[in-house]
Amino acid sequence: MHPLDNPAWSALTTHQAAIALVEGMARRFPPEMAVHGAIALPIPPAWDSLARLARAPVGLFTHEPLQTPPGWTVTRHVELVEMVHGGGQDIPFSGARADVIDLKEADLSQMSVVYEATRPGRKLCQRIQKLGPFLGIRADDKLVAMAGLRMHVPGYREITTVATMPGYEGRGYAMALVGALVEKIIERGETPFLTVRTDNARAIAIYKRLGFRERIHLHSTSVVAGNG
Repeated sequence: MHPLDNPAWSALTTHQAAIALVEGMARRFPPEMAVHGAIALPIPPAWDSLARLARAPVGLFTHEPLQTPPGWTVTRHVELVEMVHGGGQDIPFSGARADVIDLKEADLSQMSVVYEATRPGRKLCQRIQKLGPFLGIRADDKLVAMAGLRMHVPGYREITTVATMPGYEGRGYAMALVGALVEKIIERGETPFLTVRTDNARAIAIYKRLGFRERIHLHSTSVVAGNG
């Protein structure tokens, strides 16, 4: 099994095991850091373990649509393309690269504004920066684009939460941010990976220009124990 077949399980049992919430055959990130979790095997004892961690929704990666046992409620489902950087090539230059800045905890409120503007109905995990650094770009005296690092799997580092405020698209901000993060990851001797919705053709095209290739498709399903 490849470590990226279920990156949440791989991360929570290796590099990020120290922060994992653990119950028997289940693991999850603290919900204030990330929604993701995993079970060792799709069997009843593992689901029983996860139930003790799933009073807040937990997101599970699967290769096929998730089949939940009785007593679970699905709160969200998306189909994703998992993309891995091919390495061995120059990152395309973007004029916005010079505008990339490091984001701090003090920037969280502005990060939340960007997140909610680009993902209606969803909230940014308030301690997501504990999982990795975030970069951003400011324009008109406000944060207008961001991206960061989240899951850490042996040999791989995930780029996540790539977002550009409506009205600021088409300026190369996403390419600048992702390109800067790719360079940081490669400098550490690791391989960048990310997931993107299968219907987000614009983002997929940007990632391909930056050297990413499609690896597999995944289903991401958020579930909560009980009937909601």
